[in-house]
Amino acid sequence: MLELISIVCSLFICVLTPIEMGKIRNGWTGKKFDGDREKFLAAYRNQLAMLMWLGLVFGALNIVLALIESNPGERVVKLVAGAIWFVVSVITYTSRRGLPEAA
Repeated sequence: MLELISIVCSLFICVLTPIEMGKIRNGWTGKKFDGDREKFLAAYRNQLAMLMWLGLVFGALNIVLALIESNPGERVVKLVAGAIWFVVSVITYTSRRGLPEAA
């Protein structure tokens, strides 16, 4: 069940991150940061960095857990979950590089 939750959350991140990046490139800022775009970009950059590292860690952990798994069906699920978390890491890395620079 935890693998299913992990897969759904990582797919959610994979879909929403590019959508939010499109809005940010068009000038959108969060309600909490109205009028202070530089602070918003810095906070969002930190959030993307955290997601990038979490994607690497969860991806590696799922691959290691798949290698020591004894049930054959669970191995495939863990490998898929690990691959999706690596995709999350790549998406957040490229999105972080594509953020507009603060003035």
